[in-house]
Amino acid sequence: MGYTLTGKSFLLRLKVLIAVFFLGLFALLFLANVSYVVSVIFILAILRTFLDRFDYKNPIIAFVIPWSLLFLFYCIDITDFTRKIDDLTLIVISFPVLLSSIILPEFFVVNIKEDSSIYANKGVSVKYIILVAALLLLFFANVAYSGFLPLVNIIFGGEGNYMDYGIKGINGLFNAYANAFAVFSYYLYIKTSNKVFLFFVAVVLGIFVVCVTRQNIISLLVEITILHSFFVKSIPKRKIVLMFFAAIVAFGVLGELRTGDIRELMRLKANFYWLPTGFIWVYSYGYFNILNLDNLVTSKAVGLFDGSSLATLLPSFLRPSSDPIPDNLEAINFTVSSYINPILKDWGAFGVFVFTSFVVGISSFYYKMAVVRKTFLSVSIYCVLYYCALFSFFVNFWFYLPIIFQIPCFVAFDRFLMKRFK
Repeated sequence: MGYTLTGKSFLLRLKVLIAVFFLGLFALLFLANVSYVVSVIFILAILRTFLDRFDYKNPIIAFVIPWSLLFLFYCIDITDFTRKIDDLTLIVISFPVLLSSIILPEFFVVNIKEDSSIYANKGVSVKYIILVAALLLLFFANVAYSGFLPLVNIIFGGEGNYMDYGIKGINGLFNAYANAFAVFSYYLYIKTSNKVFLFFVAVVLGIFVVCVTRQNIISLLVEITILHSFFVKSIPKRKIVLMFFAAIVAFGVLGELRTGDIRELMRLKANFYWLPTGFIWVYSYGYFNILNLDNLVTSKAVGLFDGSSLATLLPSFLRPSSDPIPDNLEAINFTVSSYINPILKDWGAFGVFVFTSFVVGISSFYYKMAVVRKTFLSVSIYCVLYYCALFSFFVNFWFYLPIIFQIPCFVAFDRFLMKRFK
């Protein structure tokens, strides 16, 4: 008996065929010209995203777009630091793009489960006030200990001293808690339409601004965007592009406040001085990332199996001291490194492949969970994993407590404030 192949099933089969094709490209990485194969991987991965109509919520976007931009920056000669990199460097930066094109959300089976948790109050509950009190207590404890606020120092002509701000260990906990609290508050605003919750989102954002913590400003905005897209509606792609360019401008402004003239620091060629400051900052964070990784590769200090990649999972006051390795930096002002650097140094290239497979897999699984179940917990956890993937070119956020510790916070909020029903 025959059957009709629907558009949805045809698309799934096409994705499977493309995933198999990418497996073949992975084999070619070790058999053919590396530069050529890596270029094909990046180009085809970009084209592959159009099968999902460039759905920005999909983890493949979070992995493919940033790493493709880094590869593009590598191909653009606008700085005096431009040089050729090692083949192994090219191979490992292709892993997140390659594996996210193979390990797809469609390959995971998630049972539909009715959401059995609700926020029972339209207004602000006593338990929510306790969360607010904890937020303010941690914030003022950091201010009292430091004796200053970074933005206030900058406004009055001083140094931001943002690296010395806050109580060691507590400040990281506060950032994770505040970020998770703001995301949870936005969820409550969606469910209740009570603007008090939206006010506290603004309070947290304001705290991040006065503390000059660009990382948490970005993580909060990204996670709220994804949460909104699941529970309200997807934001039009045009607005996403406008938000992206606005973020680049803000990123550049804050960067100038903290560091100085980026053009001199990254030795921009004179005929490219017309480029916007925000773009130069993003380019620098991307391109020097690759150069620093390449320096690690060529130093041969990889696969040491010294457990150094796990150190960031400890609070800063418990973390063993480690000497910086300036020889691995292309320029002393750019200490940026992706998630690959510590994994490569600790576990080697095979470890990078295994770890990347794991984080791609768990991101794809929770995306499927978020789509199928659409509960606060499934969506909020995916928001964090999405951010970790989107900014994996910057640092290993999967092993970074101020970000990944949001997940236990979300679990606690869900258990503490939400009521279950049968």
